[in-house]
Parts: sequence; C-alpha cells; structure tokens
Amino acid sequence: MKGSSFFRLLSMLTILFYSTALAQAGQVITQGERSWAKEAVQQKKTMGAISTPDSIAVLYFTNKSGQDKLNALQKGMAVMLINDLAKLEQLQVVSRVRMQALLDEMGLGGFGVVDEKTAPIVGKLLGAYFVASGDILKGSDQDIAIDSSVLDVPFETLSWQHGVTGTFDQLHNLEKKVLLNIIEQLQITLTPAKRSELLKPLSTNTTALLALFLGIDHSDKGQYAQATRMYEQALVEDPNLKMARSALLELKTLGLSGVAEVVVSGDEPLLPPTAGDDESSMTTYVGIGLAVAAIGGIALALSGSSSGGSGDPAPVDPPPGDTTSPTVSATPDVHVTVVCTEGSIAFAFSESMDQASGQIDITPEGFAGGSWSDGQHYVVSWDHFENNYCLGFDSDLRISFGGLQDNAGNSLSGRASFSYTVSAN
Repeated sequence: MKGSSFFRLLSMLTILFYSTALAQAGQVITQGERSWAKEAVQQKKTMGAISTPDSIAVLYFTNKSGQDKLNALQKGMAVMLINDLAKLEQLQVVSRVRMQALLDEMGLGGFGVVDEKTAPIVGKLLGAYFVASGDILKGSDQDIAIDSSVLDVPFETLSWQHGVTGTFDQLHNLEKKVLLNIIEQLQITLTPAKRSELLKPLSTNTTALLALFLGIDHSDKGQYAQATRMYEQALVEDPNLKMARSALLELKTLGLSGVAEVVVSGDEPLLPPTAGDDESSMTTYVGIGLAVAAIGGIALALSGSSSGGSGDPAPVDPPPGDTTSPTVSATPDVHVTVVCTEGSIAFAFSESMDQASGQIDITPEGFAGGSWSDGQHYVVSWDHFENNYCLGFDSDLRISFGGLQDNAGNSLSGRASFSYTVSAN
C-alpha cells in the first residue's frame, strides 16, 4: 500500500510539473489564453496605464516583398525574436500564444494585418510598454531586406531601425542583426557573455526554420496533423532544432498530433472533441494524456532497478573496449581569412564529448563567443557590425581545445588548435 501511495503521489507531482512546463513554453493556444483575450477585448475601454516599462511584445512582420516564399518569415521573425528577447533579464516579453489569442479575438489573426494604427491598441491590450515589428522587403542586390521598428506604446512614438539585408540562406544572421537593432533602441547594454548567448542561432538550416514556422502557423489554426508533419520535417532537416522537438512533444502529449483540424474560436476548446464532450470530460482527457506521459516516464526511470532492490537506477557503463580517440574538424578550415565584422566557425567532433572536461580558449579575448549545440558540435561566432571595433584591427583568431575528452574518457587527438587570419572588412 505504501508503495502504491508513493507511486500515485509521484505521478501527480510529475503531471503538475510537466503541465506547467507546457504552459510556459508551448506553442498550442490554450482555452485559458482564449478566455483572457476575450475579456481583454471586452474591457478595452477601461484599460489603465501600463505599469511595466520593461515589457515588450513582438508582432508579426509584414511581407511586402511580393515573394510568397517569404510568407513564413512574417510569423517566423517574431518567433525568433521572442525566443531571443526572453533571454534578457531586463525585459518582460509577452508570450507569442497570448499575442496570437488576442489577434484572433480581434479578427487580426492573419499575417500582416496589424498596422501602425492598430499596433498601439494591441500593445495596450497586451500590457506592453514597447511593441516591436517590421517589414520584409525585396532587396536590391540581396535576396531579403528587413526593416524593423519599435513603438513606445504610451507615447505612441514609432522609431524605425537600420534596415538589414542578406541572402535567404543566412536567415539566422539577419534575425540577429534585427535583434541587436531592437536591443540598441531599448538602450540595453549587453555583456560579452550575454551577447554571445544571444548570437547563438535557433538553427543555421533555413529549410528547418521554415518548416518550424509553418508548423506553428498550422497549430495556431487548429490544423494539428499538418503542424505535426511540419515539426517532423524540421527535425529531419535539423535534428538539433529544440523548439521543433518541444512543439512536437507538446502535440503528442496533448493527444493532438493525429487530429486533422479543430475549429479555432474564442468559444471552442482547442482539443479534439468527441461525442458528448463537456468541460469536465475535456479536462479529464487532458489529464489522462499527461498522466500517461508521466507514468511512462516514471516506469522508464524505475525499470533500471530490480524488484526488492534499493531503487537506484543501474549505472550506465561506456561501451566495452571503447578506446577510440575523438578528433575535431572545422568549417571553414584553418588558414582561411575571416571577416572581422561578423562570422562563425563550426567545429564537429567524431565522438560525443564530455562538455565539462578540458578548456576551450578563444583569443583575442572578447572577439568571439562559443557554445555547444550538442555533444558533437561547438560553434564560435562574432558580430562587430554595429561598432568601430574592426577599424585598424590587427590580430589573428585562435581557438584551442585543451584536455577535452569524449564521454568514454578518451582524450582528443590530432589537431586541437585552429588559427584564422582576420580581415578588417
């Protein structure tokens, strides 16, 4: 009996934790968000002053390029910017699902329909002091040109930022330039560590990003089966795209991945309806889905202990006889000239590495920052586009891996230091 009670308690705690995580990081618009949006629109005439001057909402961008292939970027740019701005402790960022719920309630859920007149109203309803947005244009010499703006909601003053241009395949770099423009407008000073963190791309694979954005759009429209396929396609293109993996897990946990379409409105629940469903049975449906996920996870965790044993999971040993030393390669390769203003170097390891082992040195100090995208890939990136750092710059870039080991304890062999000539422009 004691074991049974403990199991039920553990299951309940796991369900609570997991459902909270979904509420914080999910892409599915909940009925709670729909109800909030409906109430906000009904009470807009009695809105008070905005009390949080450090709050910001990012609206969808408007595609004015005349190229249908860029439609996915309207929502995609906002998705990436919200993800990055949320990493700044100085800001309170309005969640994307709350914004989408409000736009749906106002009849503005489509792409590119929030104009300069509507934006202040949306900002006030969301309780945001600032509203960021922008336009996607056809560049003269490049594939894409993106203008961005920041609206001061209380004063209704709109400030346009420097336009950025680039190729379609460098979408992740374009978003970072727009991000830095917005941060500069908000007068936020970044530490080198925070700047390095923000410059880490959601993905460098444009095809994977487009699939993710289309999946989110399908999910917003209640087209969960299509959203599932798009998330799966995104992961085929980039298995390390965490946002796509989380969104796919959310749909599967809520039992929505096989649902063809659910009507999206302020009065309908966004879960698969069945005959005779009422509010109570719908709540039970969600609860059962989360319970199955929680119990499955608990059963998996307990499967490593034998009946009547201590309950500790059995230790996982590295594969026997694994004495292969890992190696590392770089893209671009050594002795290549890189541009000082912005760039990146990707390092691929032949084995999964113990990221806590050894030391990675980047010189000159402060030139670039590095981060692991997974156990086998480390990316060094930099962006000095907005200042005079590169004027008269005279130094080589050097990245050294010292004492690194793979997860089996084998030390890195072969080349462990990479040097690059840096061009000022």
